[in-house]
Amino acid sequence: MTGSFAQVRLLLARNLREGLRNPVLAYALPIVIPLTMMVLVAKTLSVVTRLPGFPTTNYAEWMTPAIIMLTAMTGVGYAATSLVIDIQSGFLDRLRLLNAKPSSLLLSRLLFDVVRVLPAGATLLVVGVLLGTHVNEGVVGIVGLFALLILWAAAYGGLYFVVALTTRNAQAPLALAPLFLPLQFLSTQFVPRSLLPNWVQTASVWNPFTYMVDAARSLVTGPLELEPLAKAIAVGVGVLIVTQLAARRSFARAVDAV
Repeated sequence: MTGSFAQVRLLLARNLREGLRNPVLAYALPIVIPLTMMVLVAKTLSVVTRLPGFPTTNYAEWMTPAIIMLTAMTGVGYAATSLVIDIQSGFLDRLRLLNAKPSSLLLSRLLFDVVRVLPAGATLLVVGVLLGTHVNEGVVGIVGLFALLILWAAAYGGLYFVVALTTRNAQAPLALAPLFLPLQFLSTQFVPRSLLPNWVQTASVWNPFTYMVDAARSLVTGPLELEPLAKAIAVGVGVLIVTQLAARRSFARAVDAV
């Protein structure tokens, strides 16, 4: 095989083709839960906007940036399962015969998870606009939003790789799927922090998803401010470093055990 970049590119293309053979899990699943939640919640909880101090009269506008960031948590995990299958099926051994770096396989799978959530995010943005969301920050805000989505997907997705590679069980990452539920309810996804119970306000400060949601709103509906963006980037990079270092160590041990 050729250089590292070419190896990752070829393996990513393989992952994309593989996803076409199972399009429901690979490409449809990342959008099903967020889209359902957006449409149902935007309508059933629209009266929340009547609460004193709520910043908008359109609940869909409040929810759209948060739901887009949610796709990073509901959409990842498929690639981690596929990576374990690659190791167990002997595909990694075939890569070694071609003088390919095992780390290229890990990186290509991580990138595949990130790529999967981008169409979901774009679809949700369009649906949000149709429901009345105003993209006040224009193209700059949209570009920033999807950059933040990529960062959060890579950071959060690392958890799935750690579990999959540590257990070497393709089904183990499925246990993490419900994790997005407490993370979203203990954040500012549904209402502003000032309207949350005191104990939830405290929990939201320690919840990394809160910072992603706040920054996403700043990028979409505005006003575009440095503080929420800086906090989200710092938190996202911190989670990314922790999860990816742990994933690399787990991957190295899994490779040595083959």
